[in-house]
Amino acid sequence: MESVYEKGHRSWVSEKVCLGDYFSKFEAAVPNTTGATRNIMVPKLMDVSLSREEIKILSDTCSIDQLQVPEEPRVVDVKCVKTRPGLFDKSKMPETSELETLKFLSKRIVNEEVIGNLKYRSGIWITDTVSKARDLKVGKQFLVIVRVYEPFRHKVGIRKNHPPRCDQEIVLLGHQMLTDLRDKIHCPSDFAVAGELSENPDADLTQRTMDVYKSGFIFIEDTFYNDFRHHTNLDYSHVIRKWAATHGLGPFKTACMEKTKFEDLTVRMGYPYVYQHQGNCEHLIVFSDARLLHGNDSLTSKSYPCYRSLSSANARYCMLCNLYIARWITCENERVPYDPCYFCEHCFRSYNYVDGKKVGKFKAYRFFDKTTAL
Repeated sequence: MESVYEKGHRSWVSEKVCLGDYFSKFEAAVPNTTGATRNIMVPKLMDVSLSREEIKILSDTCSIDQLQVPEEPRVVDVKCVKTRPGLFDKSKMPETSELETLKFLSKRIVNEEVIGNLKYRSGIWITDTVSKARDLKVGKQFLVIVRVYEPFRHKVGIRKNHPPRCDQEIVLLGHQMLTDLRDKIHCPSDFAVAGELSENPDADLTQRTMDVYKSGFIFIEDTFYNDFRHHTNLDYSHVIRKWAATHGLGPFKTACMEKTKFEDLTVRMGYPYVYQHQGNCEHLIVFSDARLLHGNDSLTSKSYPCYRSLSSANARYCMLCNLYIARWITCENERVPYDPCYFCEHCFRSYNYVDGKKVGKFKAYRFFDKTTAL
């Protein structure tokens, strides 16, 4: 993996870190600066002798609320809309203003109707309600943030111009298992209905692929962590390890996903690892951050794992009416100009069937749009 990814040329990739050992030492080295000592430390840090009443008056006077001006954009309730406020939100410009910055901003708003797919605008940020029940202690446990990327196809010798898109960011506790991460990852291929259904579109659709094909692994450093929670699960890594042995790669180790905690892992921040399921559906996963719990985090263990952000990708709409989200996909359909072609429920049945009988030759599969997965 190192020979492919060129670790030495990636400044954002850290050295290997054993998460459990690192945070055990870090916790002991961090002084206790929270709780009742906060009010005492503030004047000490400011190097002034002020009473609590004077500090409160000073805090209110310097509050950001004092910076509001007339016709200021309304405050966005992030918890309500579950999205991060835009970095370039439009606001009404005073017509009499002589500030050059406002003049240029007015021109930019007119000229820029579409803002690019920037890192901090392409995701929906999630803010969960903080529970009153608290069984976690600030500074005693640590969080791990994992970025999960959309699956993509790769052909040897062909380099894509655009990088993989981050689909979801998941926050987990250090004592949680790798299976908690796998169960939190939402992928449309898990919700698909196996089989070709053009001859019988009304077939029983209750059994999803995730209920049939339960195998999967997460590859981190030199170890394949396989999911063996079900006795029918297969070792997906067997064929990979067998191939690697004949090509001078490895050796690789295997372990059980359901028996491995995050605190037991040795990882590199910013380094791409792999999650594979449903046979050949591969996702890149990246450990982007790890830190101790603080007071603004949810201190309820049942709140984890949770999402920090989700991709804001648009839904796939029907190619005929362009009004409703696609529910079917057809291949080798001689009566449409697209292959594959996406249909909503109504267009699929009204265009491809007459009195319940199939018209023409085509293959039909249930389509599950990822925007409806959560």
